[in-house]
Amino acid sequence: MDSSPSIASFFIRFRGSANSFLSQFEPLALLLAPFLTLLVARVFHSFLSVTVEKGLKASLIGFFMSSIKLIPGVKSYIDAEKQKVVDKLQSGSKSKRENWRTELPTTGLGVGVIEEMKHEKSKDVDWQGKCSGTVYIGGSESEGHFSLINEACSMFAHTNPLHLDVFQSVARFEAEVVAMTAALLGSKEKASGGQVCGNMTSGGTESILLAVKTSRDYMKTKKGITKPEMIIAESAHSAYDKAAQYFNIKLRRVPVNKEYQADVKAIRKHINRNTILIVGSAPGFPHGIIDPIEDLGKLAHSYGICLHVDLCLGGFVLPFARKLGYVQLNSQFY
Repeated sequence: MDSSPSIASFFIRFRGSANSFLSQFEPLALLLAPFLTLLVARVFHSFLSVTVEKGLKASLIGFFMSSIKLIPGVKSYIDAEKQKVVDKLQSGSKSKRENWRTELPTTGLGVGVIEEMKHEKSKDVDWQGKCSGTVYIGGSESEGHFSLINEACSMFAHTNPLHLDVFQSVARFEAEVVAMTAALLGSKEKASGGQVCGNMTSGGTESILLAVKTSRDYMKTKKGITKPEMIIAESAHSAYDKAAQYFNIKLRRVPVNKEYQADVKAIRKHINRNTILIVGSAPGFPHGIIDPIEDLGKLAHSYGICLHVDLCLGGFVLPFARKLGYVQLNSQFY
């Protein structure tokens, strides 16, 4: 039995019905309809993407602010106010830089440059005991531990650790510092599995950057994730924002709980197939409160993703605080 005539007959009837239905519309409307439909779909898709990324509340506020700026005069007023702030900042900075050098001197400054540097340094703020999270050592700069540190730094200020064959002492000291720090944080305990390693960095920000990059690269190899995302609490350090920008990682910030800790349940809700990393702080920079690190560790393990614990302000305090009973922490959360 040949079904070709019936199929042809069906398409003929379908074409007739479609033409009859579309005949009531203007040709121009029929021409523009697909483009308008595509435009609406694109806008709707963009709105959904922004909503998923920032949340409904933030998306609505952003949409409202963008709409307000469309009102004649509003955008120019906002720009003018911004410029006032910029001008104020620039004028304030300019007055402080009147005597700053902007070019190399034509003749050397001689030994007097040291006295000049001491004079300028004497104008610094009296920070001793007053700048938490800024300077990590107490006491006078002319005695005690300061003198020891200055002497040690002067011995190696010229070295380049990249050349291990030349500066063998630096390589050894770096390895010893890493090993001692690892031991302090539990590497000698059986539960660690002896798989603790590390490297020296210039400070907390670089440490966070390297941890995030390592997590990105590791999860790309392990799970093939090419559009990485990481989840952090609102209390996490701003260096994670830098890392997200540097390494092209989508950053999801979630609110803290009533105790100002990272909210494990909220973090769990944001985990998806592109999540490479979640973050905990011990303690957090804004409040000095320790996040539920063990719960975050269990969460990360259950999803097979990375966990980074920011120990910049507490890494060398918590092990001793734990031994003294000030904090109840599992030594293996590090």
